Amino acid sequence: MGERFGAAVRRLRESKGWSQERLAGHAALNRSYMGEIERATAMPSLATAAKLAQALEVSLSELISHCEAPVTG
Repeated sequence: MGERFGAAVRRLRESKGWSQERLAGHAALNRSYMGEIERATAMPSLATAAKLAQALEVSLSELISHCEAPVTG
């Protein structure tokens, strides 16, 4: 699940043309933590996932639904 969540966050972030630093700033998170989420070395809490969804301008349920999409390299 962590890999799929991180990949979903990365896809949504890149679709906006944002750096990890920019997304981290919008979500009030540390940039290095943002990298850990995308690499699936950290799994965010539900509250943090909600911050990410809000920063990415999607609903939390939409962000979670992106986890169901296949992981591509």
